[in-house]
Amino acid sequence: MTAQRTITDEIGEIGVWLMGEFGGRLPANVISRVLNASKRDLEGRIDPEELGEMFHALCRFRLQRILASDERITVKIPGARLS
Repeated sequence: MTAQRTITDEIGEIGVWLMGEFGGRLPANVISRVLNASKRDLEGRIDPEELGEMFHALCRFRLQRILASDERITVKIPGARLS
């Protein structure tokens, strides 16, 4: 198995885990947008060995921030802010 395949598998597993954690509190399309945006933000910028951990941390932070958002916080993930 190649390193790229392992990273893809790990990101997929993290996505499933985060959907389970946040699925009851945020719409699936919002979670999906956060996952996709986070992956784009990190790919090519993070060492492949660290990508899974950083992806999980970034996605979780962004999803928690959306949940905690109010009028004072601006979330900069296109289409991910709940109205």
